[in-house]
Amino acid sequence: MTHVYLFSPITYTFVHQRPQQLADQFVKRGIPVTFIEPSGLNEHLRGGRKGFVLLLFRSIMYQAAGILSLLIPGKRSTPRRRRLRLPVEAGLSIVTMPVVYPANRVNSALLERVNAAIFREALRWEVLRYISEGEEAIAIVQSPFWGLVLERGDFTTIAYDCIDELTLFSGNASPERFGRYERQLMDIAVTTFVTAEKLEERLHCLVPDHPLVRVPNGVDVDWFQESAARQEVPPDIREIAHPIAGYVGALREWFDYDLVGRLAETMPDVSFVIVGPLDFDFRIAHLRTMKNLLWIGRREYAEMPGFIHAFDVCLIPFVTGKVSQTTNPVKVFEYFAMGKPVVSTPLYELLPFGDEGLLRLAQGRDDFASAVRSALAEPVGELPDRRRDVARKHSWRALTELMLSSLNAGTNS
Repeated sequence: MTHVYLFSPITYTFVHQRPQQLADQFVKRGIPVTFIEPSGLNEHLRGGRKGFVLLLFRSIMYQAAGILSLLIPGKRSTPRRRRLRLPVEAGLSIVTMPVVYPANRVNSALLERVNAAIFREALRWEVLRYISEGEEAIAIVQSPFWGLVLERGDFTTIAYDCIDELTLFSGNASPERFGRYERQLMDIAVTTFVTAEKLEERLHCLVPDHPLVRVPNGVDVDWFQESAARQEVPPDIREIAHPIAGYVGALREWFDYDLVGRLAETMPDVSFVIVGPLDFDFRIAHLRTMKNLLWIGRREYAEMPGFIHAFDVCLIPFVTGKVSQTTNPVKVFEYFAMGKPVVSTPLYELLPFGDEGLLRLAQGRDDFASAVRSALAEPVGELPDRRRDVARKHSWRALTELMLSSLNAGTNS
């Protein structure tokens, strides 16, 4: 039996992105998934005090075991193999890694080794011993740090799913060390999936002979359209004046807060709506004072079609730099699934869509404001259908099929 072990850089309950979408698609195909997520303290605190305390207790045990394994190498006890645990939901089980030390805030190789040892202990006791005999265990790993943790024989097949520029994971830690971890991961992986052309170019230069497969992000078009048809306008924006320029997604370091603020000042007749969780409140403090800008905060993924359907134009206001060169945003396909006009900063992966006239690329307040005006005045025509066609070509179902066929080819080569 095939079983997918998906090592995600975000928790399952966070914004529904590539990790969760892939897991959902594998489950729909009848392939059970173990979703291995980071501790996500804020996410688990939202789930209640009991779960939060349990996470901290588990973390202390694994921290002690991890440090002991470094101090006394080779003295680890071997966990007795167990039968596969029952999934939390049909076909899906979630394993939360313990809390580790914030190594990305400092530049410490020792701290990274300690964290790797902690993860290793948790992996042995909560994942590896549940792999049954004869199981085709496929690990899809989405963070280069796991290159410091995983070993070649842990799973039947290991694949690296490179979803972002590795320096975005390293924080204040050494990008050079994370590069080594990435190479270690690729050394034990049968193939590497990449979401963007620039990522493919970098990894090809890094390991020229390693198999690379482009697997961009996508969308479940039918689900989006059917959900939007069933939903009314979300209560949060029912009284908001049109036209509405909206954004859905996480608000992190890649979101251009300054650009959005200047747009709202420049276009007082347009309502700006931002839907998504925020990492630090101070980032959006100056935007909350604007009468024509509404930050709604976190909403369930099932509500996203309703919000996007209510928008007159959809935004991707990302900062320029490494993010703009390497990101392949999920939201553009979600916007396209609804046929919506899109205005984005010039992300490299979106340039072909700009050339085809499917979206507008703009940079700076005046250029972006002009593009929003143009999008709002877009005549009814064939563009919405063309956008939906692009979205269908990027279905998550087809992308997971591509991944599975590539893994089979890599295993048999």
